Amino acid sequence: MSRLFALALTAGALVFAASSDGNKCTEFSPCSREGYCDANAMFCMWDLCDPTKSYNATSCWQPEGCLDQTIEFDSSSDVVPIRQYSGNPNTNALVSIFEPDNSKIENGKLVLDMTYDSAQDKGFGTTVHSSHSFQYGTVTARIKSASIAKGVVSAFIIRSDQVGDEIDFEWVGKDPNSVETNVFYHDILNYSNSRYFDIGGDTSAEYHDYTIVWDPDFIQWAVDGKTLRTFKREETYNKANDEYRFPAAEGRVGLSIWDGGNSGPKGTEEWAGTPTPWTPSTVYQMFVESITIKCSGSNPASSDTAEPQSSTIVNSDSSSSSSSSSSSSSSSSSSNANETTNEATDTSGDETSDSKPSDNGDSDSKSSSGEDSGNEGTDSVSPASSSSSSGTDTGSGSEEQTEGNESPAPSSTGEPVVPSSTGETAVPSATDAPTESTVPGQKCKVVTIVRPL
Repeated sequence: MSRLFALALTAGALVFAASSDGNKCTEFSPCSREGYCDANAMFCMWDLCDPTKSYNATSCWQPEGCLDQTIEFDSSSDVVPIRQYSGNPNTNALVSIFEPDNSKIENGKLVLDMTYDSAQDKGFGTTVHSSHSFQYGTVTARIKSASIAKGVVSAFIIRSDQVGDEIDFEWVGKDPNSVETNVFYHDILNYSNSRYFDIGGDTSAEYHDYTIVWDPDFIQWAVDGKTLRTFKREETYNKANDEYRFPAAEGRVGLSIWDGGNSGPKGTEEWAGTPTPWTPSTVYQMFVESITIKCSGSNPASSDTAEPQSSTIVNSDSSSSSSSSSSSSSSSSSSNANETTNEATDTSGDETSDSKPSDNGDSDSKSSSGEDSGNEGTDSVSPASSSSSSGTDTGSGSEEQTEGNESPAPSSTGEPVVPSSTGETAVPSATDAPTESTVPGQKCKVVTIVRPL
């Protein structure tokens, strides 16, 4: 998921905003996300924000810590678009990290939509992250996948974007009866880490409980209480680098849907099934009935009442304001709601608007492999496949994974511009491109960087 988001771009040109010193954000827009600066949750939220390029060590929001909770989607506030997120995890359990926001709560279910982007002739998906961070414990999500057509990818992950550690379940539309389990360490692609399991039925037709148990010494994946696989840290030792390639970084729980069949990289499309079938009004949907998080790590959420997080912002009149960050969250209560059927629905006018550039919800790039040799695995599995983050299909042993998190870029008007659903960043035309621009409160130079297609 994916999702993930190191840049997987096919755009011919990108506009990057550099702060006045060319390296770090300024105090006016202190938080850096993939080369861009601003002062809201889209840039400052922990793990999206890059502390090495932000204004100072306290610019990025701090990890919120883990909270035992069950989310049953009985309240519309259980998920919030990232621009509306205050930084208080006590208010919203999940944050939808892309725009436009294709997540919703309907009939007591979290629904993640993927709609058709006519400008790119591919799907625009959705990614939601937990507002609390997570490091070690057990997460169970009751999910009905979107595997009703080839190319449609659904994902349930635990991931650290800054470090590149990930544990995941993924479903691809070309094989609706199977689920893939995978693990990444520092975004290093290792085909042997992937395993597939046939769960004995259509994952898009019925809900199943998918569980990830993450311990400092092992990871387990289970479906409906039955353990599918155990991945042991002791079996990941890399002698050449003298390290255990086992995910250990604090991250977030995430859920996503994205278009793998029209992604571009050949390996990704073969893995997901291609092409993904689209009409202008097609909508693919992934359903989540509940999420239960049980923590066992060393970073519990604060028991104090959470306050919205913010970074110090110096206003144009040179006055400054700041608020401290702490975190906690309350569980959402259960609901008994009518189940929504999982199907591709035709909703006229549901097409992504071309008037507003937008992020792609979960644009993982995947690479297929011809061999599957691994650390372990309890059942027979199909050949491994893995996530890649660069958007290029190398087929080599080292790729980076992306979760669809494209960089929000500032526009010529000073408003942040969110990348498009395909990983392309909307840029001004050559005649419109300014030599200088301002992010809200921040003067910065605009540099046009041309990337080969």
